[in-house]
Order: sequence, then C-alpha cells, then structure tokens
Amino acid sequence: MTRWVETPLRPQGQPWPGLNTNGGRLDPGMGYLEDGSVIAIINEADILEKRLGFVRGLEERFEGVVCGLFRYTDECGVEHMVVADQSGIKVRTPFDLQTFLGSDAFPIDEFDDLDTARWSNTTDYQASNGILLLTDLAASSSSEFVEASRLMQWFKAASLSSYQVEIEYAMVAGSTLQVASVVIKRSESGTSYLQASVFLNGSTYRVTLQIVVSGVRSTLAESNLDGADAGDGFMRLSYDATTRVASVRAVPVLGSVVTIQSVITELQASALGQRSAIGLSYSADDVLPVAIRNVTGGAI
Repeated sequence: MTRWVETPLRPQGQPWPGLNTNGGRLDPGMGYLEDGSVIAIINEADILEKRLGFVRGLEERFEGVVCGLFRYTDECGVEHMVVADQSGIKVRTPFDLQTFLGSDAFPIDEFDDLDTARWSNTTDYQASNGILLLTDLAASSSSEFVEASRLMQWFKAASLSSYQVEIEYAMVAGSTLQVASVVIKRSESGTSYLQASVFLNGSTYRVTLQIVVSGVRSTLAESNLDGADAGDGFMRLSYDATTRVASVRAVPVLGSVVTIQSVITELQASALGQRSAIGLSYSADDVLPVAIRNVTGGAI
C-alpha cells in the first residue's frame, strides 16, 4: 500500500524559492522551485501594486495583487496552480486556460439598455428589456434600407478582414414599410460599406444585399422570403476577404431559409473599412413596429 510522506514545498521560516527576490525575477510557471529561475526581469522596486489580482485562466480575482503563479503536477498526475497573493498562498485545480470565445471588436448586445459607450449615433434609438426600437421622434422613411445617417455604429473596428454580423429582428404585419439593416466593412468616413436589409412592405418580405462606395449605392442581390408569414427571424451579413464574396443568410421563423451572395470587384473592396453598424426605419409616424432583439458578430 502506498505510504504518503508529506514534504513541504517551502521549509518553515524560509523564503518562497519560486521567486528569486535577489535577482528580481519571476518563476517561469513550470514549477522550478529553486533560486535562479529565470523569465522576464522586473524592477525590484515594483511591488506589483498597479497590477490587478485577476487570473484569467482561473476566472478568479484574488486578494490584493498576485505576486506569483506556479504550476506543478502531483503524484496522481493532477495539475495544480499555486497562486501567491497579498494574503497568502492558494492552490487551485484543475488549471486549464479557457477557450477564447469572442471579442468586443465585433458587435454583441442583447439590448437590456442602450449602451452609448459602445454605440454611436444613438439619437433615434431606445432600448430596454432586450429590444432596440426607434424613438417616437425618429423621422419616418420610405427607403427599403436604413439610410447612412441613421446607422448605429459599433465602437470598435473589426479585428478580422473576413467576418460576419447577425441580428434577430422582429416586425409586425401591416401596410407600412418596415426595415432592419446590418452593415459591415464600413469605412472610417462612413461613405463605403456593405449593407444587408430585410424589409416588410405590406405583406411581402424581402432581403437585399447592397454595396455603397463613396456614397453611391448598388444592389448586388435580392430575393423574396418565400413562405414567410411572420415578421420574426434572423439575418446574417458576412464577407470573405480572400474571395471577395459578400453574402446574406435570412432565416424567417416561419418560412424558408434564403441565401444571396455576390462577388465584389477589387476596386470596390479597396474602398471598404472595418466598421460595423445596425439600423431600423419605418414609413409611418404613429407606429414603431420594427425592432432588433440582439446582435452578434465574429469570424465567418
């Protein structure tokens, strides 16, 4: 039978060997519990007071500042993380870095409220309880797309040249024109971009893919949403920078999935940027039927 003998990692009263305090160096994270461990040299006067005590791999905030991280594997093959913070030493297990899931370089919002720090040009909009709407004072429009002046733009440029943005939209059947739009690859000047729009005109649902270059708008592809008889659904606009293919995928809750796409020219592609935006419009002043429930973006 295995006999366990307790061996302290640090003798009582001795300094913690994972930190070379004499040389001002940190343990490399491999569990080298000996003086002389090397990694980045830091200033000995820097006592890490300005560094937050949050370890992302553990998704945990420790007390004060984190002064050292050490990894070791016990005799049972279980890997542990030793965290030295301002109050003492903690052992955590297992030690697994979480998978990178997303980035705020792409729009992501469920519209519990209207975050004016992340969205610009928000004058025409209001949000609450998971719904983005136009305000009562928003000017009506008869266009089957959202005009540039009404686009609500995300605060960061996309971090990938090929990416997508998807919205969940909601409309109410009626005689007025209702439009929800997604914009990607918008230039810094705001005059060039790709735009996808889903709209309801009376009882007809349609989806369009357009490109705007220096303010000049062209329709690349369009289609009816056949079988759609309820104004709720999803619309995704994506762009592949390698093939220069822009595509729209519309998924009505009650109806058939529709995909439209087009290849843009190299000259058109050179005018595009990395900004993303969304928007709404309608043609009657007394109703606010069209809404966006959420928006998400990311790699294609």
